[in-house]
Amino acid sequence: MNGKGDKWRGGWTPQYAENHNRIFGGKVKKIYIFDVDGTLTPSRRPMTKDFEKFFSKWAEENTFYLVSGSDLEKMKEQVPEYILTLAGGIFTCGGNQFWKEGSTQQWPTDWKLIYENKFELPKHLEEFLNIMLANSEYPHRYGNHIENRGAMVNFSIVGRDCTLEQRLDYFEYDKKTKERQKIADIIKSKADGIDAVIGGQISIDIAPVGNDKSQILKHIEEIENFNCPDEYIFIGDRTMEGGNDYPLALLMDNTENCDFYQAGEPSAEDGYKSTQKILEKLID
Repeated sequence: MNGKGDKWRGGWTPQYAENHNRIFGGKVKKIYIFDVDGTLTPSRRPMTKDFEKFFSKWAEENTFYLVSGSDLEKMKEQVPEYILTLAGGIFTCGGNQFWKEGSTQQWPTDWKLIYENKFELPKHLEEFLNIMLANSEYPHRYGNHIENRGAMVNFSIVGRDCTLEQRLDYFEYDKKTKERQKIADIIKSKADGIDAVIGGQISIDIAPVGNDKSQILKHIEEIENFNCPDEYIFIGDRTMEGGNDYPLALLMDNTENCDFYQAGEPSAEDGYKSTQKILEKLID
């Protein structure tokens, strides 16, 4: 006899786990999902030391997942790898790739690709992007304007090879002209089955309709439902319509036991400070 009774030998089912938590006062379990750029870090820059100190301690005590429009290598440039390994999993390229930690004995971490959605940019859409690039009134170009990430395409007028100062200059230009939103709206209206959303400070994320951040919720639920979480919480900096966090925020807003929070102003340099305040309030 193992002393656990028939229910234990029959398996730890989700229903039994829920009953166990209710009877024995198990801790309320929240599952957190975070955007990265503008939410945990300044746009395309490493996590600040003060926020790293807070978040690393928080991460050891909570269950969370990360989702970014960037690829895995860029995410590793921004978030310390020891924090990445504390995540339940990492979704890159707007949720079109899912990574989990491989061997715990290997450093740097051996990341395993669990799934990937493939996307090939249609020729006519590539031609359109080049026309937009040539005709934009923004005067500067710095290279790497159409970045194919395999599962999605990232488009930038100023170019992803720009410096921080150049990035911020274009960001201010775009806030006044709404250039990215205008381009994204044209893509959505003219390209069948293709979606385009504003990402970060300088770019547009392009992928098939539905292949956005909203797709990750079902994967996380499949992993975590066994633990009977009480709530799923998403925090992002572009949760408004047109932003690349909006599809997931909208889904969370219309799904039972789900909620979302906006981290400061879109792509703000100090959005991570708003994230810390949100987490401290949720802890209380």
